[in-house]
Amino acid sequence: MIIHQWYPLLFPILPAFHLLFYVICSRLFSPCYIKSDNLFSWNYYRWWFLDRLWNNNIFWLKHILGTPLYNYYLRLCGARISLNTHIYTTIIDAPSLLEIDDGSWIANETYLNCLYFNDDNTFKLSPIIIGSNCSIGTRSVLFDGIDMQNNIMVQPMSSVTGFVGSETIVDGEEHQFLSSNISIMQIYKVCSVRQIPLLFSIAFCWTLWSIIGCFISLLLLKVIVGPCAAGEIYPIASRLYLQKTWLRQLIVSSFHHAWLLPTGYDYLYPYVLRWLGAHIEENVKLAQIDTFLLCPTNLLKLKTGATAFGGVLIVPTELTLSGHHHVDQIILGSHTNLANGCSILPGSCFEYETMIGNLTRVSRETNSKDGEVFIGVPARIMPFQMPVRSKVQDQIEVIPFWRTCLSHYVSKCLLLCIYSFGGLVGGSIIHTMLVCGLYRCRSYIRYQIIEQMIARMSQDHKQFICPFLGNTQWLIRLFRAYGALIGENTIILDISSITDYHLMTIEDDVRFNVRTQIQGHSFEQRIFKLAPVSIGNLCVLMSGSIVMAGCKLMGNNRLYPMTLIMKNDQLSLNTHWKGIPAQSCIVKPRLSRPTIIHDDLVKYQQGYETTNKLFLWNERIASIYTNVNELQFMNYGYADIDEYIDDHTGYYSRKLYEQVLANVTLTDQNVIEINCGRGAGAAWCVHSHASHSYIGIDPSQDVINLCQRLYSTIPRLSFVVANATKHLPFENESIDIIVCIETTHAFDEPVAITQFANEVVRVLRPNGYLLWCDFCYTNGSDTSTYDLIANDGLIIEEKINITRNVLHALDIQNKSRTDFIQRYIQPEEQEDFRLFAGLPGTQVYEDMSQGRSQYWRVIFRKKTTTDISVI
Repeated sequence: MIIHQWYPLLFPILPAFHLLFYVICSRLFSPCYIKSDNLFSWNYYRWWFLDRLWNNNIFWLKHILGTPLYNYYLRLCGARISLNTHIYTTIIDAPSLLEIDDGSWIANETYLNCLYFNDDNTFKLSPIIIGSNCSIGTRSVLFDGIDMQNNIMVQPMSSVTGFVGSETIVDGEEHQFLSSNISIMQIYKVCSVRQIPLLFSIAFCWTLWSIIGCFISLLLLKVIVGPCAAGEIYPIASRLYLQKTWLRQLIVSSFHHAWLLPTGYDYLYPYVLRWLGAHIEENVKLAQIDTFLLCPTNLLKLKTGATAFGGVLIVPTELTLSGHHHVDQIILGSHTNLANGCSILPGSCFEYETMIGNLTRVSRETNSKDGEVFIGVPARIMPFQMPVRSKVQDQIEVIPFWRTCLSHYVSKCLLLCIYSFGGLVGGSIIHTMLVCGLYRCRSYIRYQIIEQMIARMSQDHKQFICPFLGNTQWLIRLFRAYGALIGENTIILDISSITDYHLMTIEDDVRFNVRTQIQGHSFEQRIFKLAPVSIGNLCVLMSGSIVMAGCKLMGNNRLYPMTLIMKNDQLSLNTHWKGIPAQSCIVKPRLSRPTIIHDDLVKYQQGYETTNKLFLWNERIASIYTNVNELQFMNYGYADIDEYIDDHTGYYSRKLYEQVLANVTLTDQNVIEINCGRGAGAAWCVHSHASHSYIGIDPSQDVINLCQRLYSTIPRLSFVVANATKHLPFENESIDIIVCIETTHAFDEPVAITQFANEVVRVLRPNGYLLWCDFCYTNGSDTSTYDLIANDGLIIEEKINITRNVLHALDIQNKSRTDFIQRYIQPEEQEDFRLFAGLPGTQVYEDMSQGRSQYWRVIFRKKTTTDISVI
């Protein structure tokens, strides 16, 4: 009884004890001296113990976010942080490795990841260094040893690693320079029931506190915080900012646990927002209300049938370059869907039946039309639309409030009984066994209120027990008890990383980072669907990545931060992926260099006595280096003799296309390009010339897949797998123009040249053109322009020697292409890639410069008298 009497006095000092205990432990087990070690080693568990303590302190830390108190606390934990820094995130896995200078702003839900899982069952902890006057947008990911200089702006939902120079704007994968006159500045900123047993009394008070807490928070938001005006800007250190933004965040964070009382998609959510001033129409479903309470509710307009799924972030303010905070209206059109993990910035406006995909960032610059689908950072229009909305009633259930309160009360009674009779250890075991058993028996439960109580007990288990299991094998054993198939040595950070356990198959040595999620279900237009997910051996899923239902990762795949694997995607073995939606990418050179593996490796090692083997290099480069800007064009280029522009963005390669197309119009013509490579030339031609259709062909399926991922949204442009030396998949006399750039020198047999010429003649219309450029050896040892007219189906209309211009372009591009090869290519393979690029000093370059070969641009025209039936 004496202990019970002293309980009320312990609550005020409980937060301080939690926070100070982490400080003491961080000094004893500091990860500052841990650079790299094996997984499950002593050093790993040193970091794990501190990370679990930090995770349990998040609730208390949310009350001091953005204040000097938070900075003081981080400094106590070992961080080197200026007191003028403003930090609104708690997603930090090693606070002692932070170094942040004056005036920097770090928005909420920013990922500060010092932990990095290597591919060899080791890990490393790297510092995060942020200079002065930097702005890090919401849900951005800083990982693997970031070193940011001064005056940098990172747009929301961007992932950043490595070195970032001063005066830079980082937007997704793009880096742009700030104007020299712009500087980023930031803001300084009880009941007693004696008639019933104690356990039931506590459960009743718990439920009553949740109800009262919700009402108090709403009253504070309504009366103290109040409404905002659309377009209003809060200056630095203003009273309005503290009242309208900071105080709102403090109130919502403080009463977060009270708002766990309502369930997801609660029918009361629209009524609550209406009372706070929002314009909410009928049949609006919201998975969570916290994110809507954090923004000015009177600026929300949600029309009929709008749906916001879990993990949606409504960004309350938009940070301007001058450091001011801008609020504006947000409008969701009728039957708009906001998918998991998307971020909605102020000023966003969506039309009827707009779909915002997972991990998508939407702002005032996003212009939507009826039925459009947006995915990406920033949001991009997809080449498909929302399917016709089903007339079947949606499967998001509405639960009466009295049933919600009853299930909450009963579940808390059960929770307290379990721990009262079983103790801390025994109660934890009983609680775990109970939730696992009930989950396995879920298909036999028919009563909704029982399902709701089971969900409450599972939520309590996730909140009280699972935080201590993260990043350990105990969490893996728990998933197995739920029914998931998980292999050995897998590391998963959090219980929420996996849903629909019975649909999950995860093999050995898989690594999950913070806020990674695998979903076995979807709510497509409010229709619940399930599909299994399979993750192969040695996969690494980095921070913020989402794998959707029906996906299969074959093995040894790495998903970089904020990567979205779309529904039913299959990732091939030994590939790395990045982006929204995911695209295959190379390994960053600062982490590890890619080793190229090819079936014809022995053939490559035999040397390059003839240039026809360069075709195989073209296929390898196009299929492996899928995300490198310098490789968008892969021809030698063309430069005027008096021209010199040191440019590595494809300028001279585009000029070669201009030369080839100089005297022929593509307007309203059907065009095909032979061996289109990465597709950048085809995309440029479609953009610059209004052709009726433009089809790029290539014999490699990997190359065509890459082209389709990069340019599938461009009208009138398509890509097809075909081998031009065997058969062109087009009808007779159906093509107006064929473009062939630096292709025929790779045809290794004379019969291939003959067959190619025959196919060209067959598919070209009378008076159709073959626009060709390539180098030819003067001794006749390789392809000649006369080989293409040997069948008498083509005649030469124009033939120009452009060898000097091509050599000049290669000279200009020598530095940038050499830098690329040194950055990305294994040392033992660099000379072969120099040969492919035709750089000075290689056999290809020397043959052209010394006259042994010549580079020609030729226009062939099909004769009008050709008898196609003979071919």
